[in-house]
Amino acid sequence: MIRRIWRKNPILTLAFLLALGASAFFAGRAVNMTIVLANRADKPVAGWMTPRYIARSYGLEREDLGAILAITDGDDARQPLYSLAQEQSVPVADLIAAIQALVDAQDGAE
Repeated sequence: MIRRIWRKNPILTLAFLLALGASAFFAGRAVNMTIVLANRADKPVAGWMTPRYIARSYGLEREDLGAILAITDGDDARQPLYSLAQEQSVPVADLIAAIQALVDAQDGAE
């Protein structure tokens, strides 16, 4: 049956197979990202994390996080915490503690 379809419409069959492969690929990525995102919030805040990553992982408001980190520009949200701490001459442990307090306060409010 597949040979008959291939002989009649090889381009259409190839397009269908490519679409099927792409669907499987993106379905796999969706499942993988779901698993990764579900496990992100279990990790403590670390210096390698960016404000954008923290906001998405822990469900924090960017404005609240920006106020703690004293950032206003969207580009600053892509710098890791250790880089932001170095620019502000603040120990990274202090930033992590402040963010962790915000995360804990949000978890307590829910």
